[in-house]
Amino acid sequence: MGKDKTSWLFDETDNDTGDDLGLGDESTGVFTESMQHSGDAPTHAYLGFGENEAETQFVPSTDKTEIYHGGVAGKYSEKAEFDDMVDPIVGWFVVVQGPGIGQSVNLGSGMNTIGRDPDERVALPFGDTLISSKDHVRVIYDDESREFLIAPGSGSNVTKIGTKIVATPQPLENYSLIRLSKQTHVRFVAFCNEDFDWSDVAENTDQK
Repeated sequence: MGKDKTSWLFDETDNDTGDDLGLGDESTGVFTESMQHSGDAPTHAYLGFGENEAETQFVPSTDKTEIYHGGVAGKYSEKAEFDDMVDPIVGWFVVVQGPGIGQSVNLGSGMNTIGRDPDERVALPFGDTLISSKDHVRVIYDDESREFLIAPGSGSNVTKIGTKIVATPQPLENYSLIRLSKQTHVRFVAFCNEDFDWSDVAENTDQK
């Protein structure tokens, strides 16, 4: 008997049908395990924004993608693999020079801390040790103003746009070339802008 986590198929002559567990229909021989949320069950953390402060909602894992964005919840029926970046993508960093050249990483709504540590919200684990492991630099997307900002992180290494050090928060323009280190340069590409934000999709879905 297989160990599929979602279902077992039994021959009708199989004496060990699992009836005592109440897992299936005896007439069909098809049994499905019911996964109930408990303290040990996996959950997805959705980062959104309330009226005054950031809110994190923990929701039991499902087979459907659920998007919580800007205080607006929209449910999408297409199946998708779980991704650490649970917010809708609002933009990308594309590595154009240095280790990882040609690779891209996703940016989500709100605060994006960037570093080489794989656990960072936006990770650049391509081997450039001149990038701080955590909080090298921050990119913020404000879904209300639909603007991007770049700000220095708490790491010891600096970030430059052109020849200027990012020492204070400043607007981040589309296609800006960001020098994370002497080795690694990335191009910022915005997906959300004044013409589009994911809240538009949620609003259109609610109107149908």
